[in-house]
Amino acid sequence: MTFFEFEIINLLIRNPGSVFSKEQIYALIWNEPYFGDYNVIMQHIRNIREKMEDDPSHPVYIQTVRGVGYQFNGDLGSD
Repeated sequence: MTFFEFEIINLLIRNPGSVFSKEQIYALIWNEPYFGDYNVIMQHIRNIREKMEDDPSHPVYIQTVRGVGYQFNGDLGSD
């Protein structure tokens, strides 16, 4: 994983079930506000999914909350 990919997954894993917007992720990881194209966050999420999901098109670990942002599935291993 790249540095930024690691930082993003670390943020999400440390806060299971919490939803982070693209803006929040950018501000927390890059330590600055971002006023532009948030595709950079989407690309990093896509790369992380490619590396850790069995089926990246149907993610289990990093979930998209439509219209809000991304979260780490906090329900894993609760059986």
